[in-house]
Amino acid sequence: MKIESMKKTYTTLDYDWLTRTTGDPFVDAGGYALEEFSRHFPDLDILQLIRKASEIYVNSWGARINPFFLNSPITQPAFKGNKKITETESYFQQVLSNNLDADNSASIGECRITGRKTYLFPCGRNNSVLSGSTAFVNFHHNFQNGLMVSKEILIRYFFLPLGCEQLQGQIALITSSNPEISSFFCKKICNENLIAVGKGLSESILKAKTNSPGTALFRYADVVMSWRREEFDDKDSTLSLYHFTNFGASPSLMIYELPFQVLKFYSYATRAKHIESWNNFVRRYYHTKGSKYDEESQELVIKNNKEIIPVISTEYQEWSNTIYDSLLEGKSILGYMLKYCRENDFDYNITKIYTTNILGMKKETIEKIEQMADYIINSNDEIGIGKAIKKLDAVKSSYDLRRFVLKDIVERYYEDGNDEAIITVKDYADYLFPDTDTWRETRDVLIIALYERLHKMHKKVELESELTK
Repeated sequence: MKIESMKKTYTTLDYDWLTRTTGDPFVDAGGYALEEFSRHFPDLDILQLIRKASEIYVNSWGARINPFFLNSPITQPAFKGNKKITETESYFQQVLSNNLDADNSASIGECRITGRKTYLFPCGRNNSVLSGSTAFVNFHHNFQNGLMVSKEILIRYFFLPLGCEQLQGQIALITSSNPEISSFFCKKICNENLIAVGKGLSESILKAKTNSPGTALFRYADVVMSWRREEFDDKDSTLSLYHFTNFGASPSLMIYELPFQVLKFYSYATRAKHIESWNNFVRRYYHTKGSKYDEESQELVIKNNKEIIPVISTEYQEWSNTIYDSLLEGKSILGYMLKYCRENDFDYNITKIYTTNILGMKKETIEKIEQMADYIINSNDEIGIGKAIKKLDAVKSSYDLRRFVLKDIVERYYEDGNDEAIITVKDYADYLFPDTDTWRETRDVLIIALYERLHKMHKKVELESELTK
């Protein structure tokens, strides 16, 4: 996307490459932030925009952009006050003139980010994110002074701080496999940064409301869902959070990613038809220091000295959450669903979508499990159903589950005089017990299906203290 509002003063600059997608998340974010920044100041050319951003970094933020740029003119301790701004402006004036410094012109070669043949400039920790230092030339190809890139890339890096937030003392950048979503977040955050600066309320880049990267990613997903859910679902988009710092001797980067399968499941679970059940489920798994879930009041509370304080949703939704963390880490949440549904009515459709989309369970397996659950419910009274659940709870191996299916379902179904088998050889071999270790998932879904039917029937069964054989 081209920046239409920027005053085009410099013939040495390819304005299209100030925003064109490159595939580098930091460079692309810098371009999106520059695009939004220029919209707020349409009468300024690129050097004037750089000065305006420098004034924000220095005067509003106290030059605290060290997590991005180490020993840049702005973060350099030797420069004070306005000199940080003038030195930055002078540096970019030379870059725009295709000069490395007052005595040396830039050479022509291929930009390492865009692949274009153009004038090249060294890119190090002083003017880019998480790259090598010029002090270690062996880090770079051909012992160059840095990663050699075009002037457009350096400019885009410079505007990156405006499109980011602070999270746990480091920097958070939100990106997506869908460039429209990446652009949306960077521009949204840039706009919020500029609003805070305009009101005189900004002392640094925005601080995220949450203090958990995992929860933050799901809160960002909520924003996407409210913005354009259908398009997001159709394009199989991913959402990623780059959590990083370039500061000091210990630069670091952690990448948290929501794959499109998880996002599609989350999109389904948070639709109007299912969201109440989903929220009731995940609410008890938020946690922070001193918090606990009160089963009696079904509220999250914090113990403050001797006082128990209920917590409102806008506050606890920014805490860490065991369910979100499990989804991020690729761990199963089926056990949490099972534990919850024993005492609470839970939307079984959420379980079905989770097991098929995330765990990869075949729909034929789900259908056969539901058929078995229906048979257990319809052929037993409350005592018999309780015995069946107790047996399933005691299953500790694939052998135990096979034995239950064969004796308590297949054999009994035949003895009841039914003409057709409830489970065929194909069902047994291909769907219930394929050549994979999925018996735990099959058992858990069967128990969940049983409790779902009991909740619908408003029945409660008592489980015997000892297993009836």
